[in-house]
Amino acid sequence: MESKNKFYFAITIIALVVVFWIWYASTNPNSEQALVTFLSVEELIDDGFSDRVRLGGVVEDGSIQVDENNYMTCQFELKEGDYLLPVEYTGVRPDLFKDGAEIIIEGIYRDGVFKADILQTKCASKYEGDLRDANNYNLGEVSI
Repeated sequence: MESKNKFYFAITIIALVVVFWIWYASTNPNSEQALVTFLSVEELIDDGFSDRVRLGGVVEDGSIQVDENNYMTCQFELKEGDYLLPVEYTGVRPDLFKDGAEIIIEGIYRDGVFKADILQTKCASKYEGDLRDANNYNLGEVSI
């Protein structure tokens, strides 16, 4: 086989392996956290999703309550537009987590409470948009 043909054969094999790996990784995630739907609080409450979801919003002022028996657990309300969602989070809280902070949470909605296991705060200097303004929610661009 000529060296030119060997080169094309090697490139073809590498491309096929990469395509197969991307297909396999996207259809067979290693955990349930691999593929998460981003919803608005309104969609979550109205449609009653029971799968793992990601939400964004603002921490309602005065709503943060840290559990006295377990300082890793806290309850607060997530505000998005006119909707308030009670949230229970267990884990290390980011330094920027406070009243009025813009946050992203992941978890499961059960019995009227969102049980979050991932909590991230947004830094206004790093991200575009402001979750305090409901006009910035571009969830229509996201396909479900």
